[in-house]
Amino acid sequence: MRLINPAPAPLVAQDLPLPTSDQHALMLLQRVTKLADASLHCREVSLRLSDDQHYLVLTRYSEHYSPEGMEWVERKHRVSVTELLRWVIEQGQPQSIERGEEHKASA
Repeated sequence: MRLINPAPAPLVAQDLPLPTSDQHALMLLQRVTKLADASLHCREVSLRLSDDQHYLVLTRYSEHYSPEGMEWVERKHRVSVTELLRWVIEQGQPQSIERGEEHKASA
């Protein structure tokens, strides 16, 4: 959503310019909730690779619009891709194991 300076007319997320790093993000969650006090709560959670492709970056962005004003918070968490893959291999259970052999046919 990225509506840091809200305009009088509602904007659509596709109309807003995104930083280059956000253009390649995988959107995991995008939700807008209207609350009882006529306020809106907007949330986004996205996942992307860092520019150097060594880290996976999870971004959590939240906006709250009310008659009193607007507040926003962005939190970023990053983990080394190498360390993440090592953890997955150590923690995961293999789902299938395949083996094969090839023998040359005798002439």
